[in-house]
Amino acid sequence: MAGDALARFAAELGPSLFSADPVGLVCHAYDATNEFVLPAGVVRPRQAAEVGAVLAAANRHGVPIVPRGAGTGFSGGALAVRHGVVLDLQGMNRILDLDEAAMTVRVEPGVVTFHLQELVEARQLYYPPDPASSKICTIGGNVAENAGGPHCVKYGVTRDYVLVVEGFTGDGRPLRAGKPTLKNRAGYNLKDLLIGSEGTLGVFTSILLRLVPKPEAAVLFAAFFPDLDAATGMVNTLWHAGINPASLEFMDEAALRAVERHAPFGLPRHYQALLLIEVDGRAEEMAGLRQRVEGCLRGVAGEVRVATMAAERAALWEIRRKASPAMRAFGTKKANEDIVVPRQHIPAAMRGLRAIAERHALNIISFGHIGDGNIHVNIMYDADNPEEARKVPVAIQEVFDLVGQFDGAVSGEHGIGIAKKPYLPRNLDPVSYDLMRSIKRIFDPNGVLNPHKIFY
Repeated sequence: MAGDALARFAAELGPSLFSADPVGLVCHAYDATNEFVLPAGVVRPRQAAEVGAVLAAANRHGVPIVPRGAGTGFSGGALAVRHGVVLDLQGMNRILDLDEAAMTVRVEPGVVTFHLQELVEARQLYYPPDPASSKICTIGGNVAENAGGPHCVKYGVTRDYVLVVEGFTGDGRPLRAGKPTLKNRAGYNLKDLLIGSEGTLGVFTSILLRLVPKPEAAVLFAAFFPDLDAATGMVNTLWHAGINPASLEFMDEAALRAVERHAPFGLPRHYQALLLIEVDGRAEEMAGLRQRVEGCLRGVAGEVRVATMAAERAALWEIRRKASPAMRAFGTKKANEDIVVPRQHIPAAMRGLRAIAERHALNIISFGHIGDGNIHVNIMYDADNPEEARKVPVAIQEVFDLVGQFDGAVSGEHGIGIAKKPYLPRNLDPVSYDLMRSIKRIFDPNGVLNPHKIFY
């Protein structure tokens, strides 16, 4: 991008929208990948018309625009590569309409996910998608990445709760996709195409979400296993027994050791894996569900802790929430992959990950949403050790090759962005990959919207 193009763009928008303040640029120069990419400027719209004006000016002057929520993503999707301008949507943070009768809520993209959840739960409603960063991430970012979380194994991911998206295409055309109905077969499903498009096809200015009734009760099991295969095999055992957990989370032996070192919970040190199994529903169902889960675990798990009260469940969930920050005990740098495989292949995939770790003498620590086959693979290493650092890209490629053997995906929820862009072509059918690039050109013919992400 030429400097005079940026100057013309900034002059057209004016100081009320555009800023090149150095402090603001630094604050928008990173996301959860810990990469640092300084943008050329930041624009902060407060209403939909201003988003349209920004995109119109960007197309006229050839200025790259990078939509951004709270910057909690792990793919680099919110980084302004090639000296682009960040479109900060956090200021568009109003809850526009909550319809309790229809069980829907319409929000702007900057609404924080946790704030929305608190609001609707006070009315005995429930918005299930719960990414780990829910206390700071935004709904717009969740929709752009099709965010998941622990409760998505039963309730589904963000896409399953979006009814309508409004906003603008990459070339500035106003767009409304979807209907406030539970069925819709009127034409192509553009709404679902936009969800998970990582800010490469359009910018959201409002989102209509469906809600469900809040579960009356829940029981959480912390089951410790002496054998890794027994833990991973329990996933399919539960489903074959007709049990549909609200959450089914996994932590391997290394993750348990790291958490106990980071924040002592009194965790037993002689087990190879932990499963956190939560079931929820009507209060009168809980006793029967508890018996059925305990029946599956009996004779397989070495130790089981059970929590029924909200405070007890929250205390057990802290074990899982501490997993990511606890990883730092195993290295100064982390390669964070979020692979997903079909559930029946989870045991074999976990054995394959162990073999990769042993082959390269690397710390590979695994945890994640094992109930839907989504495993967070964390390669911890010493960034100042050249020999160890050289092994990491080789191990990552082997991890993705392993995923390919089981017809899995290189990302279950974090997205592609720039982090997984090199690995996407081998994970997709060539025709599908080319069609996706063609779709990008239709929505964004001038290539100004989040360029150089996902595809080459």
